[in-house]
Amino acid sequence: MSYLDLYLSSSPKITLGDKGSRIFIMGAPYDLTTSYRPGSRFAPDQIRSAFWNIEIVDRKLGANAEEIGIFDLGNLSITTNVNRALDMIEKASGEVFSQGKVLGTLGGEHLITYPLVKKIKNAALVVFDAHLDLRDELYGLTLSHATFLRRLTEERRDLKVYHFGSHTFVDEEINYARERGIEVVTSYELREKGIKSIGELIKEKNVYVSVDVDVLDPSCAPGVANPEPEGLNYSELFDLIRSLCGKNIMGFDIVEVNPAYDPSGITAVAAAKILSLLIILAADGACRAH
Repeated sequence: MSYLDLYLSSSPKITLGDKGSRIFIMGAPYDLTTSYRPGSRFAPDQIRSAFWNIEIVDRKLGANAEEIGIFDLGNLSITTNVNRALDMIEKASGEVFSQGKVLGTLGGEHLITYPLVKKIKNAALVVFDAHLDLRDELYGLTLSHATFLRRLTEERRDLKVYHFGSHTFVDEEINYARERGIEVVTSYELREKGIKSIGELIKEKNVYVSVDVDVLDPSCAPGVANPEPEGLNYSELFDLIRSLCGKNIMGFDIVEVNPAYDPSGITAVAAAKILSLLIILAADGACRAH
């Protein structure tokens, strides 16, 4: 029996293809280390529901995500044990990546990126996030949603990281980022320098993309675990993501949506739009550079 059979539900929600598709989707419903507003464990199905009910044609990229085959594996099993959750994510994602597939994972908190990227080789990590997540520890935890990127870069010295849209961090984090060679472009710098495209800033062809939806301003995405004012607006974020057209997207995740704090559902809609863009970018030849 494979880990996919062992750990995943049999009720996928957004399948537009079959197991022969290049792009797989998986839900990781975990918020076990959330430090402020728990509830992102409920996001995967909320994002799926929004995905089915918005237009996923992108005119700027000249592509329609409805025409791209994707296979939804469903959600990983519920657990209240952090190490168990990380182990399931690492084993299930490793099985998908070993098949040469692109895996898009719906969180859940940002800690899920830690086991996902451990299985990706020869690719840069591109992160969109209000926070740097480079603390050494938070509230006594050395492995959490606020420390995952520090642990990951300590373990993966070969990993090149590009971080976009941050607008809140402590000195400890930015000092570590400089020492480690992490490329940080804050939301303030993006605006001051008029940066709308990041494709040329990223030298590597192969990338893994992680989008923490709190990179958006709370006026655009109120339903997140750790909202921070002065975030990006929709067009700013979507255009930055679109500018990755031409890169080889080896995997991606969308994290930190919290449906409990957004009865309107607009945060899940924003996440579904991000999902459609990443699917288009990950499909061979689907996007057209703008």
